[in-house]
Amino acid sequence: MRLSRRTGLAAATAFVAAAALCGGTPRGALAQDWPSRSITIVIPFTGGGMMDFAVRSVAQELTRALGQTALVEPKPGGSGAVGTTAVARAEPDGYTLLITAIGPVVFRPLMDKNAGPDVGRDMTPIVMIGDTPNGILASPKLGVGTVKELIAYAKSHDNRLTIGHPGVGTMGELCGMLLAQKIGVDGNMIAYRGATPIISDLLGGQIDIGTPAYGPGADAVKILAVSGDQRLPSLPTVPTLKESGVDMECSTWLAIFGPANMPRPIVDRLNATIDGYLRKPETREAFSKIGLRVLGGPPERLRDRVVADRALWSPIVLGRPEAAK
Repeated sequence: MRLSRRTGLAAATAFVAAAALCGGTPRGALAQDWPSRSITIVIPFTGGGMMDFAVRSVAQELTRALGQTALVEPKPGGSGAVGTTAVARAEPDGYTLLITAIGPVVFRPLMDKNAGPDVGRDMTPIVMIGDTPNGILASPKLGVGTVKELIAYAKSHDNRLTIGHPGVGTMGELCGMLLAQKIGVDGNMIAYRGATPIISDLLGGQIDIGTPAYGPGADAVKILAVSGDQRLPSLPTVPTLKESGVDMECSTWLAIFGPANMPRPIVDRLNATIDGYLRKPETREAFSKIGLRVLGGPPERLRDRVVADRALWSPIVLGRPEAAK
């Protein structure tokens, strides 16, 4: 039976009214009432490192500013894929968010299109938190204090090093692979679920070096160098890799995303709250002490960074390390 335009409009209006009576709420109303309950921020790696510190600081600010509890829920596994998938499948209502790093957003989709959701394409960018260089951490049992001494150690041990990294497709893995290539050693790459177990195995001598993002706990082992473009203010005596004679840079950024199709008013409120917190001098100082450089900015800054980093790193990830020069 063919309905007239007027009849169809009336039917649609009736459907919306019925949905409201049955508990359905238009997205605009949902955004207006948000938040009315607790917010969960999923961290897809084990706790204890830079990401854990950053997300718990942000969660405390969201709790204070929004009047609802912001919870941090670790969901490690699959080099970040487990937690990422959980958030991607959540309702886009602003109550389930993801903090993640450059690896799962930029590298994993380039390496394996079946590794889980494409964060940069299939999720909502909210805010860039900051970035930190990867550290070149050595086991105290090696007895080395510089990159030069590390190279000499490797040459005296069949030119091999065991290198711990935070997982497949992370900046830590790429940094470790590039370092091995640059210093001419055979790197045995070992994947972990974050930085904390890397440091534990470095202390125990199970691995030679680790290349996670620099963060809390790293000073428990020997820090040979950092891989950024300058020394960290919190580690003024630790040289960069370039100062140590290795021409390479790599850093890990942290950012917050939500499920795809989040209402823009919720995205804007989250962004304004977190960005305002990041702009505070006391926040910048606290983050700087653990090696994190604050970035912040609107959601578009994060979106554009993802696009730019994929263009920059894709030749390297896809097997042309010479493009890093």
